[in-house]
Amino acid sequence: MLLKIIIIALIIYVVVVTRSRIRIPNPGIQATVDVLQAATLKDRHVLEMARKYIAYTDSQNDIPSPDDPYAERLERLTSRYIAVNDVPLNFKVYKTNQINAFATADGSIRVFSGLMDRMSDEELMAIIGHEMGHIRNSDTLHAMRKAYLTSAARNALGAAGGVLGSLSSSQWGSIAEKLAESHFSKSQEYAADDFSFGFLQRNGYHPLAMADALEKIHRLAEQAGNKPDAILQLFSTHPDSLDRAARIRTKCLALPSESKA
Repeated sequence: MLLKIIIIALIIYVVVVTRSRIRIPNPGIQATVDVLQAATLKDRHVLEMARKYIAYTDSQNDIPSPDDPYAERLERLTSRYIAVNDVPLNFKVYKTNQINAFATADGSIRVFSGLMDRMSDEELMAIIGHEMGHIRNSDTLHAMRKAYLTSAARNALGAAGGVLGSLSSSQWGSIAEKLAESHFSKSQEYAADDFSFGFLQRNGYHPLAMADALEKIHRLAEQAGNKPDAILQLFSTHPDSLDRAARIRTKCLALPSESKA
């Protein structure tokens, strides 16, 4: 028994100390490497990754100048929202016909102009509130962690977490692909919807705006059909948009009459 413990300890030592210098063909040992990397991927590493990731995606997209009508509208709607759960927020528009919005763990929220074209101010704030909910509930943190660990970049994190800046465009692209493929669970979506529902009430918007936005997204996804560029995966594959909208309408019915006005 003692001999087995010593052998296991030696294997772990070799994996931890030399994993950056050797190629490990054995699938079982490679799985051990991945588990060890997951264990060493702290929240601060994920936040650093999120900051670098959003810098990468910003560089890949058309961001309008501050005097652009899209930028001015987003600034008008969001300028008073500074942080959620002590995570500082920042907002930018991506000018594209695609219909999307997303948030990252560092508090970055990006809204596509194609979405802005199709949403009223209240519906847009419902979606932004939903993205804030994902930040508040650490959904974006877990999504980034999973995307990194399942991407082609998963072996890039050094023991001290100091090599993220050296990721190539293809590695960032792999992380982006994994993020696009990932889905929040129904319970995560419900929780983000609930946050948005309360957010709308607290800030003077009609709480049904979340239901209106979800129903509009459902119609847009149906209209898009087999045109992948018309509406991005984030919204076209959101689970049960109509069920979620109905849930919000039920919540609204339970509010006191003055809260529905």
